[in-house]
Amino acid sequence: MTRAFRDCSVTFGVRGGTVTVSHPNRITFSVDKSTRGGLNKARITIENIEESKRLQLVKDAEDSKRIPITLSAGYKGSIEQIYKGTVLTGENARQGANIVTSINSLDGGFDGLNSFTNRTVEGGRRAVDAALEDMPNTTVGQINDRPVLSRPKVLIGNSLQLIEETIGDDETWFIDNEQLYIISDRETVGRFIPLVSAQTGLISTPTRQNKEVTFQTKFNPSIILGGQARLTSQTAPHLNGVYRVDVINYSGDNYGDAWNQTCTGFLIGE
Repeated sequence: MTRAFRDCSVTFGVRGGTVTVSHPNRITFSVDKSTRGGLNKARITIENIEESKRLQLVKDAEDSKRIPITLSAGYKGSIEQIYKGTVLTGENARQGANIVTSINSLDGGFDGLNSFTNRTVEGGRRAVDAALEDMPNTTVGQINDRPVLSRPKVLIGNSLQLIEETIGDDETWFIDNEQLYIISDRETVGRFIPLVSAQTGLISTPTRQNKEVTFQTKFNPSIILGGQARLTSQTAPHLNGVYRVDVINYSGDNYGDAWNQTCTGFLIGE
């Protein structure tokens, strides 16, 4: 797919509303997502945003203000949101003739860093829901059945850490697009199974290490974190099958060469 067909946009909150930046501004991004706990990260640079708007993106890590940000990408006429979070740090700097705004963001970062819970509840799912009530910007994505406890549970502390303490040995948690997921090691998110092949954008030969397979494909928003993907490789047919995608690394530049993603997952079916 040529650069002319690439499309992406960044939307961020400012005083009085939201601002969306897209072509002709140059936008580069690197997004790291994982189902293995921790918060997803995005690094985004945008060239030559209007001064009054780029100044509102200035932030250091200790600043408590909340700046929501979303990144959508894909191809002309079909872009999808691939990242939603808040700005952790933002700065502007001159690079040659351009003013470059550099943003580091965390998905669920504002709630994860600033939320606090102090209450006593019945155990099980109610403990997770109670902590989520103190995380106003985080919603429910997919949460499996929680163990039923025989006595009330006292919740005191950082809300996200309290949720993490409920995770069993055969479970994993993650926040994706500001939605909380708690799933077992064999569960998946969603039902659609996109095909990954040479015809749909598979770039190089998949590799396997420690029972996990990694493959690189042209940018494909239909492959989602925790979801399934059907891999079909002509050069490594022994790796063909349906995988749960546990790691996604997006790399994009609407004026450069990067426009792909690398995925890692484990086999769940033929």
